[in-house]
This record gives sequence, C-alpha cells and structure tokens, in this order.
Amino acid sequence: MSSLDERFNRGLEMRDRMAAGDFRHFTLPGIDQLAPDLKRIVDEALFGSIWTRGGLDIKQRCICTLSALLTLGHLQLLRRHIERGLNVGLAPEQVVEVFIQMTFYAGVPAVESAMGIAKEIFEERGIQFTPTSVYDTSMDPDELHRQGIQVHEEHMGDITVYFTEDPESQEMQLERLINEYNWGAIFPRPHLNAKDRSMCALVAMTVMGHYDRQLRRRVSGALRVGMTPTEIMEVFIQLTLYGGYFNTRTAMRIARSVFNEEGVTA
Repeated sequence: MSSLDERFNRGLEMRDRMAAGDFRHFTLPGIDQLAPDLKRIVDEALFGSIWTRGGLDIKQRCICTLSALLTLGHLQLLRRHIERGLNVGLAPEQVVEVFIQMTFYAGVPAVESAMGIAKEIFEERGIQFTPTSVYDTSMDPDELHRQGIQVHEEHMGDITVYFTEDPESQEMQLERLINEYNWGAIFPRPHLNAKDRSMCALVAMTVMGHYDRQLRRRVSGALRVGMTPTEIMEVFIQLTLYGGYFNTRTAMRIARSVFNEEGVTA
C-alpha cells in the first residue's frame, strides 16, 4: 500500500497533467485559505487515489466528471474540467457531444449553461469550432421513431418494460418522444461511442440517485454495448467525491447484483 505522501505526489502529478501549465488548476478557492487539511485530503484521495486508478483512461474519467458536474449544476467546477478535458486530449467536439448527450437526463437549462461555458473557453483558447450538423430533418416522425427504437433496443434489449396497455396514453406519448429524440436523434450522433454514451447515462442516474430498476437496466445495457464490469464499477468510483459516496456505494451494490444475474464478474 502506498504512503500518504506517495498518494499526495501522485495527486500533484495528476493535477499537473490536467493543468497543462495553468497554475489556477492547483488552487481550491476558499479551501486553500480556510481548510488546508481538506486541500491535502482532496489531493490525496481524489487526484492521487481515484483519478490515477486503472479501469478507465483519463479521457473517460473526464467524460464522467463533465457529465456529473453538468447534472449537478456545479458550473464553476465544470469550467475547470472542460479546460482539463481539453488539456488531456478530449476534442472540443467530444466536450460538446457530452453535453448534447445529457439533454434528456439533466435537462435543457443545465445543457444550455454548460454550452455557454464551453463556448467561452473555446473562444479564449482560439479554438475554431465547427458545429456537427447531422440531424436529418428530411425524415418523417415515423422514420425517426423507428430509428430510435432500433438504437434503444441495441442499447437496452427489451424496451417494453415501460409500455402501457393503452398506446395512446400520456405515458406512451412521452415514450415515443423519448424514442424519437433521445434514442433516434442524439444517441446515433458521432464523436462519442456507445460506451461513452452509456457512461454518461450511468453518471446521471447515479448522481441523481435514480434506483433501482432504472439503474439496473442501465447497467445491463452498458454490458450489452461492450462496457466491462470493471469499467462500470470505475465509473461509480470516479463519482465518489463529486456526487457523494452514498450514491456510489448504492450504485455499486446494484451493479454487483446485475453482474451476478448475468454471470459476469468484476
């Protein structure tokens, strides 16, 4: 087991990697002045013990963190992590696509705020960003719905779990809208793969505390598109000091139960 100093030094190395020479990323405003012990704990536990774990690469951990901070509305820290994600190799298109992916999970207001921050950062850095316009408006709603159903089933298998007996019910009207736009228009977009998009969904459900059936199905769906049990567990660990360890532990126990049911091990 590494010493506390070794963890601290790993944390500083990780901070340095993400800062790319920007000293502001070494500061924790308020904590620096009021709680130096907490700053040390954050450097050891978060940056030295969690960010440096295996199982996910640094860009995947950035995707998870961006998704969590957007969902929770932590805009000041979101700004820092957009910068950090760019510093470690996330493409601007990937940052934007993470936010698009979160639309049906965190809502339009949160996504709009995140997009505004990303735009400011891109402009500050002189990034010439060309939006990705792939939404095919020549499709009719039925075509969009069929595409959404296909993608939804590829990710989740049996999607009838939320169906009602009345196809005209309000629940089914909402289900159609979700299949059209979340699954049909957003999930097939480029710049993030199926595993990345599954990570975003797992993050949102975990930090918002959505249990049990929803998260169970999402864990099963993540396995379906190629995430390993280890990767799924590491997503939850990454969230511990962003969304709280109660949510993390509960999500891990649910995931372990799904793994046991499906005969896989982490």
